[in-house]
Amino acid sequence: MPSIRQFRTALTAARLGSFAATGRQVGLTQAAVSLQIKTLETELGAPLFERQAQAVVPTPQGQAVLKQLEELVAAYDRLLSHAGGELRGSVRMGALVSSLMGGFGNVLARIKRDFPALEIKLLAGQSGDFAARVASGELDAAIVTEPPNGPDPGMVWTPLYEETLVLVVPARLRRRSARALLATEPFLQFDRSLWTGRLVDHAIAQLGATPNVTLELNSVEAIAELVRQGYGVAVLPLLANADWRQSRQLAVKALPGRPVIRRVGMLERRHHGKKPLTEAVCSLFVQSAR
Repeated sequence: MPSIRQFRTALTAARLGSFAATGRQVGLTQAAVSLQIKTLETELGAPLFERQAQAVVPTPQGQAVLKQLEELVAAYDRLLSHAGGELRGSVRMGALVSSLMGGFGNVLARIKRDFPALEIKLLAGQSGDFAARVASGELDAAIVTEPPNGPDPGMVWTPLYEETLVLVVPARLRRRSARALLATEPFLQFDRSLWTGRLVDHAIAQLGATPNVTLELNSVEAIAELVRQGYGVAVLPLLANADWRQSRQLAVKALPGRPVIRRVGMLERRHHGKKPLTEAVCSLFVQSAR
Protein backbone atom coordinates (compact mmCIF):
# COMPACT_ATOMS: atom_id res chain seq x y z
CA MET A 1 0.00 0.00 0.00
CA PRO A 2 1.53 3.35 -1.03
CA SER A 3 2.19 5.83 1.79
CA ILE A 4 2.06 9.59 2.14
CA ARG A 5 5.82 9.49 2.54
CA GLN A 6 6.18 7.88 -0.89
CA PHE A 7 3.88 10.52 -2.36
CA ARG A 8 6.04 13.29 -0.86
CA THR A 9 9.20 11.67 -2.22
CA ALA A 10 7.73 11.46 -5.71
CA LEU A 11 6.58 15.08 -5.61
CA THR A 12 10.00 16.22 -4.42
CA ALA A 13 11.68 14.26 -7.24
CA ALA A 14 9.37 15.90 -9.78
CA ARG A 15 10.23 19.34 -8.41
CA LEU A 16 14.01 18.82 -8.17
CA GLY A 17 14.45 16.62 -11.26
CA SER A 18 16.95 14.37 -9.51
CA PHE A 19 16.78 11.33 -7.21
CA ALA A 20 20.13 12.34 -5.66
CA ALA A 21 18.90 15.86 -4.82
CA THR A 22 15.63 14.40 -3.54
CA GLY A 23 17.56 12.09 -1.22
CA ARG A 24 19.55 14.98 0.22
CA GLN A 25 16.37 16.91 0.94
CA VAL A 26 14.28 14.09 2.46
CA GLY A 27 17.15 12.38 4.30
CA LEU A 28 17.43 9.21 2.19
CA THR A 29 20.09 7.70 -0.04
CA GLN A 30 19.65 7.96 -3.79
CA ALA A 31 19.09 4.20 -3.89
CA ALA A 32 16.33 4.44 -1.27
CA VAL A 33 14.60 7.19 -3.23
CA SER A 34 14.83 5.16 -6.42
CA LEU A 35 13.35 2.13 -4.62
CA GLN A 36 10.47 4.17 -3.19
CA ILE A 37 9.62 5.58 -6.62
CA LYS A 38 9.88 2.15 -8.26
CA THR A 39 7.59 0.63 -5.61
CA LEU A 40 5.08 3.44 -6.11
CA GLU A 41 5.15 2.98 -9.88
CA THR A 42 4.51 -0.74 -9.43
CA GLU A 43 1.61 -0.12 -7.07
CA LEU A 44 0.02 2.43 -9.41
CA GLY A 45 0.79 0.45 -12.53
CA ALA A 46 2.27 3.47 -14.31
CA PRO A 47 5.80 4.79 -15.00
CA LEU A 48 5.96 8.17 -13.27
CA PHE A 49 9.44 9.22 -14.40
CA GLU A 50 11.68 8.89 -17.41
CA ARG A 51 15.18 8.16 -16.12
CA GLN A 52 17.91 10.12 -17.91
CA ALA A 53 21.68 10.21 -17.35
CA GLN A 54 21.70 13.14 -14.91
CA ALA A 55 18.02 13.80 -14.31
CA VAL A 56 14.53 12.38 -14.02
CA VAL A 57 11.56 13.84 -15.90
CA PRO A 58 7.87 13.05 -15.27
CA THR A 59 6.27 11.06 -18.08
CA PRO A 60 3.01 12.40 -19.57
CA GLN A 61 1.12 9.80 -17.53
CA GLY A 62 3.25 10.63 -14.52
CA GLN A 63 2.34 14.32 -14.72
CA ALA A 64 -1.35 13.47 -14.37
CA VAL A 65 -0.68 11.08 -11.48
CA LEU A 66 1.61 13.53 -9.69
CA LYS A 67 -1.05 16.23 -9.84
CA GLN A 68 -3.47 13.89 -8.07
CA LEU A 69 -0.81 12.93 -5.52
CA GLU A 70 -0.21 16.62 -4.80
CA GLU A 71 -3.93 17.08 -4.09
CA LEU A 72 -3.95 14.02 -1.80
CA VAL A 73 -0.90 15.23 0.17
CA ALA A 74 -2.36 18.73 0.52
CA ALA A 75 -5.66 17.28 1.80
CA TYR A 76 -3.78 15.10 4.28
CA ASP A 77 -1.73 18.06 5.52
CA ARG A 78 -4.88 20.14 5.99
CA LEU A 79 -6.38 17.33 8.05
CA LEU A 80 -3.19 16.85 10.06
CA SER A 81 -2.67 20.55 10.73
CA HIS A 82 -5.96 20.82 12.67
CA ALA A 83 -6.14 17.32 14.16
CA GLY A 84 -7.77 17.38 17.58
CA GLY A 85 -8.92 20.96 17.02
CA GLU A 86 -5.39 22.29 17.58
CA LEU A 87 -2.98 23.75 15.04
CA ARG A 88 -0.12 21.26 14.77
CA GLY A 89 2.69 20.16 12.51
CA SER A 90 6.14 21.31 11.43
CA VAL A 91 7.10 23.99 8.93
CA ARG A 92 10.60 24.92 7.70
CA MET A 93 11.04 28.64 7.24
CA GLY A 94 13.79 31.04 6.37
CA ALA A 95 13.82 34.45 8.03
CA LEU A 96 15.80 37.65 7.70
CA VAL A 97 17.80 38.19 10.86
CA SER A 98 16.34 41.69 11.02
CA SER A 99 12.79 40.27 10.86
CA LEU A 100 13.40 38.55 14.20
CA MET A 101 13.86 42.04 15.65
CA GLY A 102 10.80 43.26 13.77
CA GLY A 103 7.19 42.13 13.52
CA PHE A 104 8.04 38.47 12.92
CA GLY A 105 9.77 38.13 16.27
CA ASN A 106 6.61 39.22 18.07
CA VAL A 107 4.48 36.69 16.18
CA LEU A 108 6.96 33.87 16.85
CA ALA A 109 6.63 34.46 20.58
CA ARG A 110 2.85 34.30 20.30
CA ILE A 111 2.94 31.08 18.25
CA LYS A 112 5.18 29.39 20.81
CA ARG A 113 2.79 30.39 23.59
CA ASP A 114 -0.57 29.73 21.93
CA PHE A 115 0.24 26.80 19.62
CA PRO A 116 2.73 24.48 21.35
CA ALA A 117 2.00 21.67 18.84
CA LEU A 118 3.09 23.86 15.89
CA GLU A 119 6.84 23.69 15.35
CA ILE A 120 8.57 26.33 13.22
CA LYS A 121 12.10 25.38 12.22
CA LEU A 122 13.94 28.61 11.40
CA LEU A 123 16.96 29.33 9.25
CA ALA A 124 18.36 32.87 9.28
CA GLY A 125 19.78 34.42 6.11
CA GLN A 126 19.23 36.79 3.18
CA SER A 127 16.12 37.31 1.02
CA GLY A 128 17.72 36.47 -2.32
CA ASP A 129 19.21 33.22 -1.02
CA PHE A 130 15.88 32.13 0.40
CA ALA A 131 14.00 32.57 -2.88
CA ALA A 132 15.85 29.67 -4.54
CA ARG A 133 15.56 27.47 -1.46
CA VAL A 134 11.82 28.00 -1.26
CA ALA A 135 11.44 27.33 -4.99
CA SER A 136 13.36 24.03 -4.68
CA GLY A 137 11.25 22.92 -1.72
CA GLU A 138 14.17 22.95 0.73
CA LEU A 139 12.14 25.49 2.70
CA ASP A 140 8.36 25.64 2.97
CA ALA A 141 8.39 29.44 3.15
CA ALA A 142 10.57 32.41 4.05
CA ILE A 143 10.09 35.83 5.63
CA VAL A 144 11.75 38.17 3.14
CA THR A 145 11.62 41.70 1.81
CA GLU A 146 9.44 42.30 -1.22
CA PRO A 147 11.14 40.86 -4.35
CA PRO A 148 12.31 43.83 -6.46
CA ASN A 149 10.84 42.38 -9.66
CA GLY A 150 7.97 40.51 -8.08
CA PRO A 151 7.92 36.79 -7.18
CA ASP A 152 9.00 34.23 -9.76
CA PRO A 153 6.35 32.14 -11.56
CA GLY A 154 4.89 29.51 -9.27
CA MET A 155 5.70 31.60 -6.19
CA VAL A 156 3.57 33.96 -4.13
CA TRP A 157 4.62 36.75 -1.77
CA THR A 158 2.17 37.80 0.95
CA PRO A 159 2.86 41.21 2.59
CA LEU A 160 2.94 41.08 6.39
CA TYR A 161 4.31 44.38 7.71
CA GLU A 162 6.19 47.53 6.71
CA GLU A 163 9.28 49.36 7.96
CA THR A 164 10.18 52.95 7.08
CA LEU A 165 13.73 53.69 6.00
CA VAL A 166 15.40 56.22 8.33
CA LEU A 167 18.80 57.81 8.82
CA VAL A 168 20.57 56.39 11.88
CA VAL A 169 23.35 58.62 13.26
CA PRO A 170 25.53 58.94 16.36
CA ALA A 171 23.68 60.85 19.09
CA ARG A 172 26.19 63.72 19.00
CA LEU A 173 25.03 64.53 15.44
CA ARG A 174 21.31 64.58 16.18
CA ARG A 175 20.88 68.34 15.61
CA ARG A 176 22.30 68.34 12.08
CA SER A 177 20.03 67.88 9.07
CA ALA A 178 19.78 64.57 7.28
CA ARG A 179 20.97 66.10 4.00
CA ALA A 180 24.03 67.65 5.64
CA LEU A 181 24.93 64.39 7.35
CA LEU A 182 24.66 62.39 4.11
CA ALA A 183 26.86 64.93 2.37
CA THR A 184 29.63 65.12 4.98
CA GLU A 185 29.74 62.05 7.23
CA PRO A 186 31.20 58.61 6.41
CA PHE A 187 28.38 56.42 5.11
CA LEU A 188 27.85 52.78 6.04
CA GLN A 189 26.11 51.20 3.06
CA PHE A 190 23.82 48.18 3.20
CA ASP A 191 25.07 45.62 0.66
CA ARG A 192 23.76 46.81 -2.70
CA SER A 193 23.63 43.29 -4.14
CA LEU A 194 20.81 42.46 -1.69
CA TRP A 195 17.15 43.44 -1.92
CA THR A 196 17.27 45.80 1.08
CA GLY A 197 20.48 47.36 -0.26
CA ARG A 198 18.74 48.18 -3.54
CA LEU A 199 15.95 49.85 -1.62
CA VAL A 200 18.47 51.93 0.37
CA ASP A 201 20.10 52.93 -2.92
CA HIS A 202 16.69 54.04 -4.20
CA ALA A 203 16.12 56.18 -1.09
CA ILE A 204 19.50 57.88 -1.50
CA ALA A 205 18.92 58.48 -5.20
CA GLN A 206 15.52 60.00 -4.40
CA LEU A 207 17.31 62.55 -2.21
CA GLY A 208 19.89 63.29 -4.90
CA ALA A 209 22.62 62.53 -2.34
CA THR A 210 26.11 61.13 -3.05
CA PRO A 211 27.36 59.90 0.32
CA ASN A 212 30.97 58.92 0.97
CA VAL A 213 30.65 55.12 1.33
CA THR A 214 33.37 53.85 3.64
CA LEU A 215 32.03 50.37 4.38
CA GLU A 216 29.45 48.01 2.87
CA LEU A 217 27.82 45.35 5.04
CA ASN A 218 24.91 42.92 4.74
CA SER A 219 23.55 43.17 8.29
CA VAL A 220 21.20 45.83 9.67
CA GLU A 221 22.29 45.03 13.22
CA ALA A 222 26.02 45.22 12.46
CA ILE A 223 25.64 48.55 10.69
CA ALA A 224 23.58 49.99 13.57
CA GLU A 225 26.26 48.90 16.02
CA LEU A 226 29.01 50.60 13.99
CA VAL A 227 26.95 53.79 13.90
CA ARG A 228 26.57 53.47 17.67
CA GLN A 229 30.36 53.36 17.93
CA GLY A 230 30.70 56.53 15.83
CA TYR A 231 32.00 55.06 12.55
CA GLY A 232 29.49 56.94 10.40
CA VAL A 233 25.82 57.24 9.48
CA ALA A 234 23.48 54.80 7.69
CA VAL A 235 20.08 54.51 6.03
CA LEU A 236 18.29 51.50 7.52
CA PRO A 237 14.77 50.11 7.94
CA LEU A 238 13.41 51.08 11.36
CA LEU A 239 12.97 47.69 13.05
CA ALA A 240 9.98 47.28 15.36
CA ASN A 241 11.97 45.97 18.33
CA ALA A 242 15.15 47.99 17.83
CA ASP A 243 16.11 50.27 20.70
CA TRP A 244 17.57 52.98 18.48
CA ARG A 245 15.20 55.73 19.62
CA GLN A 246 15.88 54.99 23.29
CA SER A 247 19.63 54.63 22.90
CA ARG A 248 21.90 57.32 24.31
CA GLN A 249 24.44 56.59 21.58
CA LEU A 250 22.08 56.78 18.57
CA ALA A 251 19.62 59.19 16.99
CA VAL A 252 17.00 58.35 14.36
CA LYS A 253 16.16 60.98 11.74
CA ALA A 254 13.41 60.91 9.12
CA LEU A 255 14.58 61.11 5.52
CA PRO A 256 13.40 64.24 3.66
CA GLY A 257 10.70 63.86 1.06
CA ARG A 258 8.42 60.92 0.37
CA PRO A 259 8.96 58.04 2.86
CA VAL A 260 10.63 54.93 1.46
CA ILE A 261 9.11 51.75 2.85
CA ARG A 262 10.59 48.27 3.18
CA ARG A 263 7.79 45.73 2.94
CA VAL A 264 8.36 42.35 4.56
CA GLY A 265 6.27 39.31 3.75
CA MET A 266 6.08 35.55 3.35
CA LEU A 267 7.43 33.97 0.18
CA GLU A 268 6.22 30.46 -0.66
CA ARG A 269 5.34 28.23 -3.58
CA ARG A 270 1.83 28.75 -4.88
CA HIS A 271 1.04 25.12 -4.09
CA HIS A 272 2.79 23.10 -1.39
CA GLY A 273 1.97 20.62 1.34
CA LYS A 274 2.44 22.97 4.30
CA LYS A 275 0.07 25.63 2.99
CA PRO A 276 -2.37 25.27 5.94
CA LEU A 277 0.46 26.04 8.37
CA THR A 278 1.89 29.00 6.45
CA GLU A 279 -1.63 30.40 6.06
CA ALA A 280 -2.06 30.13 9.83
CA VAL A 281 1.20 32.05 10.42
CA CYS A 282 0.03 34.79 8.03
CA SER A 283 -3.32 35.04 9.83
CA LEU A 284 -1.49 35.51 13.14
CA PHE A 285 0.32 38.50 11.65
CA VAL A 286 -3.04 40.01 10.71
CA GLN A 287 -4.40 39.43 14.22
CA SER A 288 -1.29 40.96 15.80
CA ALA A 289 -1.54 44.02 13.55
CA ARG A 290 -5.10 44.54 14.73
